[in-house]
Formats: sequence, structure tokens, C-alpha cells
Amino acid sequence: MVLLRHGETVGYDGDLGLTPLGERQARERGTALAKEIAPGTDVRMPHARTARATATAEALRAALVEELDDDDGTTVGPLYGEPDLTNLRFALHGEIVDTSVAVTTRLRLPDDELPDWAREFARLDGDSGPLGARGGPIEYWLRNPTLWFEPPQLAALRLWRAVATFGTLRGDRPLLVVAPSHSGPMRAVVATAVGRDRGEPANLEDVRVRVSADGAATLTFRDDVVSFTELPTLPPWFREQD
Repeated sequence: MVLLRHGETVGYDGDLGLTPLGERQARERGTALAKEIAPGTDVRMPHARTARATATAEALRAALVEELDDDDGTTVGPLYGEPDLTNLRFALHGEIVDTSVAVTTRLRLPDDELPDWAREFARLDGDSGPLGARGGPIEYWLRNPTLWFEPPQLAALRLWRAVATFGTLRGDRPLLVVAPSHSGPMRAVVATAVGRDRGEPANLEDVRVRVSADGAATLTFRDDVVSFTELPTLPPWFREQD
């Protein structure tokens, strides 16, 4: 599985798409990735359901289709939204939503009358102090408990759950999953695997997970390589929202 951060986005004040640079980043990454794909590989393309991740997936797929030779048996499947690849989740008025929904709602509120959930969002987004200034809001989220944001451990575990789901698709042919997602959950899965935060992935930088037939896995990010005898799973006390 190649888990990629989306391309450069127009902005984070809502569910926004890519800039022209972001589109080019995705196309160029698809062209480069095509050179690594062995003949006869089945390529699956799930993606986070935000506008920027969807646009990244579309540009990636277009480049892969253009570069790969389907005469050698290589296939590139259709795009589809995968809930476990989504951006950070937030509890807003009793519902679990993407943070882009929360930030849009937060921006409609007057600054002098913020409810507690909006104060937490504002603290993470712009008032996280020296830590936030140095490492951005994701570093603050990774190191500080919050009440309305999902904890980084669960963000990491749902990505592992996505990996496990894709592993069940394995057949007689080589399988490659190319999955655009977001920096927050990607940083969380790397931090929980290697034991430290490796910082913000660049646009279209990837985390790679190789799953063997016996269920063991290897995660690679930059110069870190971590092996697992089995895939991490969600704890038994965790229950999805009804």
C-alpha cells in the first residue's frame, strides 16, 4: 500500500480542492510511481473523501493510466472513497465529522461567543502557542489531549484497519493500493509505529506498508522501517458511532 498526502490545496478553511501546483504534483507523482509497478499488477485506488484528496486521486489515476501498459495485464481500478482514509475527525453537535466541516462551522461564529468545542478548535488551529508555531497544529494534536478531536491513536488504528481491509483483496496477482489521504492520520500512524513524530509529510510524500501472505507487515517512511508480526487492530472497547 502506498499512502500519500494530497497535493497542495487551495486552503484549509473548508473542503477545498487543489491548486494548479497541487494538480501537477499529483500527475508527476503518478508518472513516477508507474515506473515502479510490475507488469500484471492490480492497482486499487481508494482515497479520502475530501475534495483535495479526491482531486489528488483523479490526477494520480489519470497519470497511471497514461503511463501503464494494459497489454501486459496491468489494471488500474476505479476511484472510490474509503472512510478509514479520511482526515482528522471531530465531534460536532453529537456527530462525527471531518475537520473541514468543523472549521466551516467555527468560522461562522463570533469570536467573543465561542462554545467550548470551537475554543478547542481555535486553540489547535491558531492559538497553540510555541509548539504550534514550531510544528504546526498537527504536532500540537499529537502531543496534547483534546476533547472533541479524535485522538491520534485512533486515527492511526483506522488507517491500519484500512490496510487490513485491502489485505483481504489479495489474490493470485500482485496487488498495489495507491491511497491519497491526509497528513494528520499519516503522521499519527508513523509516530505510533516508529515511536516519534517524523514531522509533516510533503505533498505527495508517501508512507508504504507491505503486507505478506501470513499477515505480517512492514511500514516504511523516509529512513524508518518498522516490522509487525501482525497488523494492529482497534481495541475491543472501541465502537463506531451508530
